[in-house]
This record gives sequence, C-alpha cells and structure tokens, in this order.
Amino acid sequence: MELSPSIIDKLEDIEAVDVVIGIQTKNVESTILHVLNVVYDGITRYLSSYRTLVVVSDGFSTDRTMELADIFDISPVKKIAIEQMGEPGKGNGMKTIIEIAHELNARAVGFVDGDLLSIKAEWIGELVRPVLYGRTDLVVPFYVRDKFDGLITNNFAYPFTMSYYGTDVRQPIGGEFCISRRLMGSLREHPLFPSDFGIDIFITSVAAAEDRRIREAMLGLKLHESTTKYVDPESSIVPMFRQVVRTMFDLAIYYTDKSKSMRSRDNDIAEVSDYFGPSPVPVKVDREKMFSTIVERYSGYGSVYRSVFPPRLFEHIGDFINGSAAMDAESWAECAWRMFAEYRKEKDVMLIDALRVIWFARFVSFYDECKDMDMLEAENRIKENARIFRDVMKKVLDSE
Repeated sequence: MELSPSIIDKLEDIEAVDVVIGIQTKNVESTILHVLNVVYDGITRYLSSYRTLVVVSDGFSTDRTMELADIFDISPVKKIAIEQMGEPGKGNGMKTIIEIAHELNARAVGFVDGDLLSIKAEWIGELVRPVLYGRTDLVVPFYVRDKFDGLITNNFAYPFTMSYYGTDVRQPIGGEFCISRRLMGSLREHPLFPSDFGIDIFITSVAAAEDRRIREAMLGLKLHESTTKYVDPESSIVPMFRQVVRTMFDLAIYYTDKSKSMRSRDNDIAEVSDYFGPSPVPVKVDREKMFSTIVERYSGYGSVYRSVFPPRLFEHIGDFINGSAAMDAESWAECAWRMFAEYRKEKDVMLIDALRVIWFARFVSFYDECKDMDMLEAENRIKENARIFRDVMKKVLDSE
C-alpha cells in the first residue's frame, strides 16, 4: 500500500517524527473531539520531549467526523486528518497509519479508537513509553471488563492465542496498541495483513509467532459506544466473528512450524490475584434470545457438524439444542480445534460460519455457569477454561 498523493501532500511540512498516535474513526462525531482532546493532554504530559504526530484515519464517515477532526486545533502538537486508503475496514485504516509512520521513520506507533468514552491521558503514556524506552515491541491493553464483555475474547481469541503460541495475553483483541519500529516492519510487509476487524488479532498473533516482546498496559475501565451493541450481538458482535477467526486461523496455518516449538514450552497461565480495582460497567445479556438464535441457525450447518465431528460430539451438540446438555468448556474446545484442523485442509469459510453457532452456544453455557459469580470468580473460570482449551488442542492437533 503506497501513500496516496493527497496524504503525501499533507506530510510535506512534517519532518521525521518519533511517535505517531493514530486514531481510527467512522461516524464518531459525538466522541472524536473528546478523544482528540485527551490524546493531546496525554502527549503534552507524557511525550512532550518527543516529536509526535496525531493521525486521524477516517473510514469514510458520512457524518461530521472528518470536519470536526480537521478543524480541532491541538497546537503545538501536529495533527493531520485523512481519509484512509483502500476499502472501508479497520485494518485498512490502521495500515494507512502504519504507512505514514514508516514514511516519517517513527520509532513507535500507538493506536486508539475514535469512539472511546473512557480514554484517559495516562493511556498515552502507558501505551507508548514502554516501546520508546526499548522495553517491548508491542503493548496490548488490559481493561477491567464485565464478565460478559469480550464475547470473542474470553472463550476463543484468548484461549486460542495462549494455547497455539504459548503467550498468555489476556486481551489479544483489545483495540488499543503500541508497536515498535521493528514490529511495524514485520506487520507492513506481512502477506496476511487484514483489511478489517481481524487487525487486532493479527497484530498480537504476529508479535507472538515472531517472538517479539509483548507487554500489557493496565488501562482500567473501558467504555466506548459500541459496548451498547452487546445487547444485540446477533446484529453487531457476531458478524465480527468471521473476520477475526478467519484471520486467527489463517495466521495459525502460516505459523504452523513456529507454533510447534512455542507450544512445547508449555508456559503456564498466570493465576488470578485478588482484585481491588473499580467495578466494570455491567453488560446485559438476553439469554433466551441468544438460545433461540442458536436453534434457528443450527439446522443450516447440520451436515457440516456431522462430517467434521465424531458421533459423540455431534450428539452432544444435539443435546444442547434440545436443552438437555450444556456446551461445556471441553466440548467447545474440541469443536473449535477440530474445525480448525478441517479448515487447514480446505480453508472454507463455511466452517467458520458453522463454528460461530457453536461459539454462541458456548457463550450461553458460560453465561449459565457465571451469572451468579462475581468478577474474580468468573475470571478464574475463564483461566480454567483456557487450560482446558490448551489440553484439548494437544489431543486434537498432535493426533493428526
């Protein structure tokens, strides 16, 4: 991806910089000024001795996002607001920021979303300074989240990344990141760079697979406008599943040889310590609506399940649909790994769509397991389930 002439023109008066802070936006006119103001505050507090450029990379907004981002003055910090290159999609928006950072020879590139409500100035320091100080190649966020927040993270992205790469990154698709110049080089040249929602798991997976240093930043509570969409995941979060998981699976295939040596390390999963932080915003779950959706979608993939899963596992899924069994952690893990093993042969996205229904079933059972637990108890359950996910991986993949 080469920078467009219009972007090159905006960079003419900007010399080399140390840091680029990228803000991805799309129809966020209600939050962009707040995010810009907090980013400015963070730069002046924590990065005042560095040459920093703020880049607003907009994904073809139809509201006033670009207009507001363009006119908002954060002098003396430099800022440009540009329309991202390529097709609509978060990945292309971040790739645009990375190409600008490469052009300006930046040492660190931080990313924040433009719809954040809880962003604080301290986030900028926590994300960027460990990279500038040479302590890490990738900073990923650790947010305080409700036990039912992170639908894809808790039951899939986290245990998969931990199991396959031996890297215990609790929130591998957290949204906010900072990358080093070295990792930036690996990412921008990678043949599997995704155009959309797979970008977060792409960054974490590449860093893990290529043995880059990864560090978590404690950012506290996270609240953004898209959190409200969890009330109806079928129309919002679920469509994201295909993009995230396809990227996750494709990278796992790409790094098959490397992952074998990483899995052999058998790194343990960090224990959960006592928690004395703030309470997260509760996430509402319509359990009955979710279950109805699963039953409705299940029949469309029955032939896929029958061909991929052994009879006992196929029958267990049927028992869940009939309401006589739970989609327990071990059954879910076996479904996930067997579907991945099948995807390695065919790379058929229908397999991922079929798995999405089982993942949704796992979330319903997870809800049943944890609805009366406090946050710490639920987190311990997530860690326990991740260990099960890892153990099942060894049985399924090593038997091939």
